[in-house]
Amino acid sequence: MLILITYFVLKGKNILKNIHLLSLLNAKKSLTSTAFESYLNHHNIRIKESEVDDLKSLVTELIKGIRKLDILQGFYIGYTINQIGKEFDLLRFGENNIINIELKSKNTGDRIKNQLIRNRYYLSFLNKEVLNFTYVAEENKLYYLDKEDSLIEVEFTILISELLEQELVEIEDIKKLFDPSNYLVSPFNSTDKFLENRYFLTENQENIKKDILKLSTETGPCFISLEGHAGTGKTLLTYDIAKEAKRTSTRVLIFFCGGLNNGHIELRDNHSWEISSMKYYKHYDFKDYDLIIVDETQRVEKDQMKNFLLKAKETNTKYIFSYDFQQCLSTWEIKNNIPQYINEQVSPKYFKLTGKIRTNKEISSFIQNLFHLSKTSPNQKYSNVHVEYFLTPLAVKKELEFLKYQGWKIINYTPSRFDNYPYDDYQDAYNVSAHNVIGQEFDKVVAVLDQHFYYDKKGNLSTQGWSRTPYYHPTKMLFQIVTRARKKLHLIIINNEAILNQCLKILDPNNK
Repeated sequence: MLILITYFVLKGKNILKNIHLLSLLNAKKSLTSTAFESYLNHHNIRIKESEVDDLKSLVTELIKGIRKLDILQGFYIGYTINQIGKEFDLLRFGENNIINIELKSKNTGDRIKNQLIRNRYYLSFLNKEVLNFTYVAEENKLYYLDKEDSLIEVEFTILISELLEQELVEIEDIKKLFDPSNYLVSPFNSTDKFLENRYFLTENQENIKKDILKLSTETGPCFISLEGHAGTGKTLLTYDIAKEAKRTSTRVLIFFCGGLNNGHIELRDNHSWEISSMKYYKHYDFKDYDLIIVDETQRVEKDQMKNFLLKAKETNTKYIFSYDFQQCLSTWEIKNNIPQYINEQVSPKYFKLTGKIRTNKEISSFIQNLFHLSKTSPNQKYSNVHVEYFLTPLAVKKELEFLKYQGWKIINYTPSRFDNYPYDDYQDAYNVSAHNVIGQEFDKVVAVLDQHFYYDKKGNLSTQGWSRTPYYHPTKMLFQIVTRARKKLHLIIINNEAILNQCLKILDPNNK
């Protein structure tokens, strides 16, 4: 029995509604452009003029010779997975399966098959059979992706039969079906998935990857800088490029600017990746490699980079300097500005990742507002950000122990080997530090703000009142800590009412 899905308009929520395809086409045919646009906005649908024409051709084929108009019910048009940016032209959800139909004006060859393979990957997390079709309007042909990833032409009766048999299910909000974190693979925290290629790059990542891999070293070294802020997928792209190069028998060496994490060690010891800490670069002959990657370049010392570049200039090797200047953790790293130094010395080919794909949009919005009060998002809901307040470090230490037991990731401010700092009073030395988690991500992260944090006159988060200047920058370490969160963020505030008030205003701007 087919169930017609209906929705109520929920105040404050922009929910994509399902629609009867004939209703959309009737509206397009008879309504004024203004009324049609309003109709689309009501359903939260974004569709191009050409796609409406392609859809009309498809619908004509589906209802030709039959009167079962209910096979046109319950379609979601143009749904895009939050954060990932993956769009589906037509989706229809049944009790046991999902029907996906992509609309093409012209046949784009292998791109059709590759798109459907990607679509099946993203939809497979819903634990239902995925039926993937592409309709090519110019040819008036229908293609189907079979279980062996072969693209075959099929009769329209195949799709019609599946639509007739599909028992529609009611969905409150399609966005709730998709958890973006399922698709956000880290080479360090999801190493098996990374090695098994169980992920896809965004279009921006793919284009950069292609451009970098095709650069030549025939006439000398090729220098490349790859910039990406937290959440843009810089680490995944960097290591994906290395994996692709290794697959084609390219000799690859990776220098990580810090202590190697468990993911590095797994790749090095169990999968024959050559990965070393940057401090050991002198032990390697660069001429033995086709590609050398310096990961987290912003943390290299200037003399170290100077000597590295002198050594590199004598080779015919490709070099990638991957960095995020915002992730500097000490004052000297900021002052050295190694990315700028590299630019001055060798004029590298520059690539920059755009758009956040890893960080939860909600958490990303909160972080921006936390560090800069001017960057408000009054309509953003913060159901995954929690704030607690305590008076003493001892109480905080006990709470951190409890949260750790509950599965939260506790990330310390990096301690000094020589001095005692206020955060030493509540931190457990067994927890990882801000330096240990560079390039990694965790589902649930805890961060602590003590009485030394404050907002300056411009509304920017800073620190004050330290008995001696800390070696590592506290606000930079806090930024490193909070940007590791994928799903949930838990803030603990110690004896700092001003910071608490600002956090509460961010979380609920309408609460007076």
